[in-house]
Amino acid sequence: MDAKIPKLYETENIRVEDKVIYQKWEIKNINFYWLIAEYDEKQELAFGYANLNDDYFAEWGYISIRELKDNGAQQAEGWKPTKFREVMKSIKQEALG
Repeated sequence: MDAKIPKLYETENIRVEDKVIYQKWEIKNINFYWLIAEYDEKQELAFGYANLNDDYFAEWGYISIRELKDNGAQQAEGWKPTKFREVMKSIKQEALG
C-alpha cells in the first residue's frame, strides 16, 4: 500500500465529495470496485467507498485489503489520487461508453 494514504479517521472532517481517493481496487468481470481514502497498514484495513455492481446500495465503510486480495480484486494500474466527486464523474462517463 502507498504510505501517502491518510491513516484511518484522518479525513473524517473532510466532506465525502472532497475526500481524495488514493487507490481503486476492482474485479472488472463482475463490475465490483472499491475506492480507498484511508488505510491502516498494521490491520490491512481501509476506509472507502464500495460498489458491488449496484449504485443504489453502494456505500462508504471499512474494507479489508486482505479480503480484497483473497477474492481476486486487483489494484487499478496507473491510478492517481483524485477527489471522490471527480472519480465518480469518470466512472459514470465510462459506464455510458
